[in-house]
Amino acid sequence: MTGTLQNQKTFFSMGTVNTITVSEKSDEALAAAKERVKKIESKLSATSPDSEISVINKNAGVCPTTVSPETFRLIKRSLNYSELTDGRFDMSVGPLTMLWNKALEDGILPEFDEVIKAKNLVDYRDIILDEEKRTVMLRNKGQRLDTGAVAKGYAADEVRKLLESYGMHDAIINVGGVLINMGTSQEIGIQKPFAPEGHYFASLDLPEGKAVVSSRNYDHTRIIDDHLVHRIADVRTGLPSKSGVISATLIGDSAEELDAFAAASMVYGAEQSIKFLESRNIDAVFITDERKVYITENLADRIKIKKSLPLLSKRYHLCR
Repeated sequence: MTGTLQNQKTFFSMGTVNTITVSEKSDEALAAAKERVKKIESKLSATSPDSEISVINKNAGVCPTTVSPETFRLIKRSLNYSELTDGRFDMSVGPLTMLWNKALEDGILPEFDEVIKAKNLVDYRDIILDEEKRTVMLRNKGQRLDTGAVAKGYAADEVRKLLESYGMHDAIINVGGVLINMGTSQEIGIQKPFAPEGHYFASLDLPEGKAVVSSRNYDHTRIIDDHLVHRIADVRTGLPSKSGVISATLIGDSAEELDAFAAASMVYGAEQSIKFLESRNIDAVFITDERKVYITENLADRIKIKKSLPLLSKRYHLCR
């Protein structure tokens, strides 16, 4: 960071630790940033019973729910992300999220009919929006919205806007691992899978104004009856994704967009994702369960593979 005086606020919200660091002392701006994140959480949390998302879920298949303009706009943008990714990103994934989180917690695989039932409830086209009345409704009972793959990115973007409104342009925003660099170029590390947190297999420069989002499926895994279970479901099968991608790191302008596309990439797979992301001027680094690293062409001269911390092997694959 360019400033000599750094001020930092760390707080818990959205189920995670968040840290905002600025290059000048501004307790007011940092307090406002914290309050902004908590306000977003109060609207978008799928676990808080009073949130707008929870009310939508309670009213699924029954009646529309009037929501704030902020929540309405985010859901509308999320539907666009679903269309762009052929449904690999789907905010209605809630039934599958609940199913596989329960399996991870209990160590018991769900019955086949439970998987099918949950899968059949997931369809972003069942999210019904009324622009004039500003209402949201899920078509069928049992359907559930889950904002987990977009809320942190949205919150990080909102914190950036807030800091800019205070005249601040030199900051690092970290909302649960979603990073935005508002200042000079910063070196960031890419986590080595299955290694302790902070052990990197590669590093790259994050330019001023860019965001970086990572998604990975190895943080919460469990072998149940010889099946590897993790929390990222493929909405097409209802099962934990088998795309081969175990880690996806995306770099671009909008943290919200990266958040959604990182989730979709975990289902799409590396090669198909790279073609899609490059068409949208988004850079990416993928690690697969075959011990390969795929990167977008624009990162070829910017990424540094740390030989002292090899991945699972030394093979390196540049996808152009």
